[in-house]
Amino acid sequence: GANQGALSAVVLLRNLRIVTSRVVEFLQIGTRESTLKWPFVSILIFLAAMGLACFLDAPIAEFFRSSGVERWFDRDRDLREFLKIPGEGATVALVAIVVFFAHRSRLRGALFIVGATLLTSITVVTKWMVGRHRPFTWLNEQSDILRPFDFVPFRDGLHGMFNAWNLCFPSGHTTTAFALAAGLAMLWPRGRWVFFAAAAVTGLERIVENAHWTSDVVAGAGLGILAAHACRWMMNGVMEPKMQVMEQATAERLPIMVEVSPPTGTPPYLSLVIPAYNEQENIPTLLSRVGASLSQIDRPFEVVIVDDGSKDETPKLLAEAMKQYPWLRVLRMARNGGQSAAFEAGFEAARGEVIATIDADLQNDPEEIPRLLPLLDEMNVDMITGWRKERQDTPFRRWQSRQANRIRNWISQETVNDSASSLKLYRAHAVKGLKLFNGAHRFFPTLVKMRGYTCYETPVKHSPRFAGTAKYGFRNRAFRAFVDLLAVRWMKMRWLRYSATEVPVESRTTN
Repeated sequence: GANQGALSAVVLLRNLRIVTSRVVEFLQIGTRESTLKWPFVSILIFLAAMGLACFLDAPIAEFFRSSGVERWFDRDRDLREFLKIPGEGATVALVAIVVFFAHRSRLRGALFIVGATLLTSITVVTKWMVGRHRPFTWLNEQSDILRPFDFVPFRDGLHGMFNAWNLCFPSGHTTTAFALAAGLAMLWPRGRWVFFAAAAVTGLERIVENAHWTSDVVAGAGLGILAAHACRWMMNGVMEPKMQVMEQATAERLPIMVEVSPPTGTPPYLSLVIPAYNEQENIPTLLSRVGASLSQIDRPFEVVIVDDGSKDETPKLLAEAMKQYPWLRVLRMARNGGQSAAFEAGFEAARGEVIATIDADLQNDPEEIPRLLPLLDEMNVDMITGWRKERQDTPFRRWQSRQANRIRNWISQETVNDSASSLKLYRAHAVKGLKLFNGAHRFFPTLVKMRGYTCYETPVKHSPRFAGTAKYGFRNRAFRAFVDLLAVRWMKMRWLRYSATEVPVESRTTN
């Protein structure tokens, strides 16, 4: 059964590729000519598709609502965000960067991609002018009655153009996705079926989620393709062939300082660094479990919690906990700087010979630290990194993590199964003085090994989030992580590797 299902999926994808290629070839989308083939026929096909979509608007929306597909789909936010990637502005920016470095047109090609997608911003005005509501909504209220052909043009006057969150004609994500696909197909014609298949998936997601009518998506696809061709025409006929970009002066960077109190008492052997941002539900349980776990090592320890600009009750809870737990130290960031900044501040403040790290959400079990601590000596390494082999996350999140680690290892030439796990132990010299950047916490094993130190990876327990909400999702991880990965790859290639020894005084020659 499983083999038959896999075979069916392969056949379906192959047929989808063939059909997409034939349609794209027929419309001549993605060739170096700036006009469509047989424009009159193309317009007729688009109008026929719009007519059929309008006829099916209500039945399709009702099907996804009544069958339960919409509710099932709504439960996995990461999956929805993943499928909308081709229609996101961040994707456009990333693709423009790739085009700049990978396509022979360089800056001109990057500007073309940006320009084609910027033209799709007209959808904001179009939604306001048409005033069509999303499925199962009417004005600002939810409705069980489908009204695919009720419109409120120019609703709320000029103010309504900037407050049209529940208007939907055409689909903005679909328009951007198809503009991007058409632009890429013009630059790389051989990959056009891949680009348009990805854009089609984005359009399908908007329909399945009942965020748009089917005709909204069809209209968005046509508008996106038209925007790409319009931009191509403007760049060929209006813009100068040679363009120059002026470099902007970068703002002077202020020094980063970590102010700590003078040390008192016996120096700790172990420092546990924990970044925390809006974790008021977890703090009491976290401190209780950390204290019980670290007391098992029979050596002095301290816990450094870095409050990363929390806006809830986290600062108050930590202030009260300091009176109860003598081993607790708290760093307060002036503003939210992200996990990497919190780790760097914690490393600088830590006083132990060994530094351990975990997250404050209790998905990393603090009970693992006493088990991992002896491995530093047993394996004779400078770092122990945990591998969340059995992650307690949604299936899509686990799949996403596996793919991210594969891509990370491929580009950075690593073999780490789970470099983003926060459960790690270091000998202090391995991370002291290590200057980080936003997102560096995902690459600690690589950064430590680049300094000449050794790392050992071992499976660790992973638990479901105890309370609160996750601070990272696909939207705020994927693109930044990819750009950071390219930076790490560059750093690894350009890292200084040398050895120097001072010549002793006795060896000097005298005249």
